[in-house]
Amino acid sequence: MNKTIPHFILVGFMLLFISSAGKTCTTFCIKDSENLIFGRNLDFSTDFGHVIVNKRNMTKTAFIQSPEKPVKWTAKYGSITFNQAGREFPYGGINEKGLVIEQMWLDETVYPEIDHRSGLSELQWIQYQLDNSATVHDVIASDTIVRISKLSTAPLHFLICDQYGNMATIEYLKGEMIYHTSTTLPLTVLANDSYEKSTDYVKSFSDFGGTETLSNTSGSLDRFAKAASMIKKYKSQHVIDFSFDILNDVSQGDATQWSIVYDIKNLTVYYKTLQNKSVRKFDLNGFDFSCQSPSLYVDMAENMINEKLDFKVCSYQSNRELIDNVFNNVSFLQSIPASAREFSARYPDTTKCHD
Repeated sequence: MNKTIPHFILVGFMLLFISSAGKTCTTFCIKDSENLIFGRNLDFSTDFGHVIVNKRNMTKTAFIQSPEKPVKWTAKYGSITFNQAGREFPYGGINEKGLVIEQMWLDETVYPEIDHRSGLSELQWIQYQLDNSATVHDVIASDTIVRISKLSTAPLHFLICDQYGNMATIEYLKGEMIYHTSTTLPLTVLANDSYEKSTDYVKSFSDFGGTETLSNTSGSLDRFAKAASMIKKYKSQHVIDFSFDILNDVSQGDATQWSIVYDIKNLTVYYKTLQNKSVRKFDLNGFDFSCQSPSLYVDMAENMINEKLDFKVCSYQSNRELIDNVFNNVSFLQSIPASAREFSARYPDTTKCHD
């Protein structure tokens, strides 16, 4: 099979990021004695997507081109992810240990040079972490083994939270992983500027010790400030409703395609989309993550009546339909040939149950 096809596909997916409103996503965490919540807006050009159940004990080989050496691994944990670029290439999600990872655009990103570590594409790195990491510490420690490949084309950074309430930002700046956690993470928010730049920006506002009033503009720094300010004011409101209020306040109107709220303590996820604004939910405890059972998915546009019945078995056809729906509804991607779409849609067939 033509080894140039994987890179072509990845470039196509990343062009979708580059040429859309995907530069304007927002994430945050709320933690108190009773709650551990992660919120996320995806601002993008289409709301097509699948919620996918990924199984533990699946053996995988990275979807990456030479000169990278593809890393192989067997997933320790099952997860549920939100995908547009096909199965195994999520935008974010949660695993059965309560680890949540979500990505956002960051122009300053510079991924590491190729070295002794194995390289992963920026989206498969997310799946790798959900497959292998139970905690924030695990994700950070994995930097000695794997890195996001220099061949990746979308400059991303990440907000992460685990079941113990540990949180971290992860950024690749000047070719190195830079993270903020614990005492270096005073505000548990991330948008589309570096964490350091964002926290410096809010210091001028009255909610953070300055004298200025928060701006109503929708730029990255102001979205960061708005979300951080609302979290500071959180008291005893219903935390799920309050989290959606934050996401509504930093919404980009019709560019905001998905709003997702993870209740980490209860392993429950709530979401809505631009075209279906009813809040749907699912409970990770209701799913069988054994790889002896098939992977499942549900279209993000669908209502959820009974999650055990609403989720369907993943197939090549469902994966291909997702990829085609995204590509066919973004004008500059319509010309990407069927052979490239086919290669990506077939990738999950290379993963095998190791039970």
